[in-house]
Amino acid sequence: MFTKRAIQRSTTIHHMIQRSSGSGIRWSSYVGDVRCFGSTITSSLLDKGSSSGSGRRSNSSTSAGGAPHERLLILGSGVAGCATALTAARHGIPVTILHAGSSRNDCNSYWAQGGVIYRNYRLREKTDNGGEEGVKGLVDTPRSLVNDIRIASGYTGPLQREESESLEECVYSSQYHLDNRNNNNQTTTRRPQGSNNSQTCPTSNVRWSEDASWKLACEGPTRIRQLLLGPKDSGTAHEHYGPHAIVPFDRQVLPTGSEDDDDDIRSVYKDGSEDDVLSLCLEASHSAARIIHYADCTGKVITERITDAASKHPLIEFRGDCVVTDLIFDEDGASGSVGGSSNDKMVIGAKVLDKQRNEQSNMYATHGVVLASGGLGGIYQHSTNPLGFNALGSSVGLALRLEDRLSSSSSPLNNK
Repeated sequence: MFTKRAIQRSTTIHHMIQRSSGSGIRWSSYVGDVRCFGSTITSSLLDKGSSSGSGRRSNSSTSAGGAPHERLLILGSGVAGCATALTAARHGIPVTILHAGSSRNDCNSYWAQGGVIYRNYRLREKTDNGGEEGVKGLVDTPRSLVNDIRIASGYTGPLQREESESLEECVYSSQYHLDNRNNNNQTTTRRPQGSNNSQTCPTSNVRWSEDASWKLACEGPTRIRQLLLGPKDSGTAHEHYGPHAIVPFDRQVLPTGSEDDDDDIRSVYKDGSEDDVLSLCLEASHSAARIIHYADCTGKVITERITDAASKHPLIEFRGDCVVTDLIFDEDGASGSVGGSSNDKMVIGAKVLDKQRNEQSNMYATHGVVLASGGLGGIYQHSTNPLGFNALGSSVGLALRLEDRLSSSSSPLNNK
């Protein structure tokens, strides 16, 4: 599976290996949408069927005659890194995951105690629907979560998206962004000129993005079902990654009731049987019980399951004791194109220190590099993070260093 950008990257890597340059990279960003060197694994990709059936390789990206650099390189073996790897591998892309510890579970995700935001589909209340009393509406909606995030952040202003514009679960693409909505919908009240969707609270000086909150609220439950839940909870993790990918979240047995009882009291399956359901609890500033959990070690069980699923996939390999010291970008820009700007410079790999051998080498990747080692807790003097190369903000540091290098290489003095 090669995109136009992957082909350009492959050509650039070939030239760089020939001339033994070893310095160069393009852009990379954090896992969210997930972007990687010109190729983008968007949220919508998760919704498509697997296309990797005939293109599977063994766990080594060098098999089947493929070059070692024909892969996606992911820095970090936590939930973000493994979720990205599984998504890419599902679509036929070989993946190499680098992690600094000797164990792939040695990551910040492992130590998360709290639960995961899901959605409470059982909690309902009677509403006045156009004068028709007794209609039951969901209490826990995407809008209610966005509002909870707003309150918890300390932002005291109102939501920009009106009640009538509230969204249900969907892929929160650019068409829903508040800027686009205000530009395209003439009936919507426009925001002041010069404003953007990252707002600063005039009272608390807190800055937050309503679009980011809507993305979490609209896409989160679907992603949980795709990556972590099984058929009992309408999940599909077992279909794509095997039964070992299903996370055994805590459950509860609801009271047995009659056929006339409310849906929020009984759980009735298609075959008429009654069973237990996910245990949902309140946590922090949430106004509804929407948190799924596994005792007080949710991060541990999720990490173990998702890394196990990734390790069993024939297109994914893990390499431990590897510390990425720098990113490599194509300093010529688009393989030496004339007049290339900093925006044309591709990230094509990473400089990696093998701690066991005490050797540094360059690892190239035609499908890009994903920065998924974003924990920051270890940079503080007092932290609950364990000792070691953990949560030191590696991805942030690599990205900032790359930004400085790109800015310097694009200045007039360097573009003679």
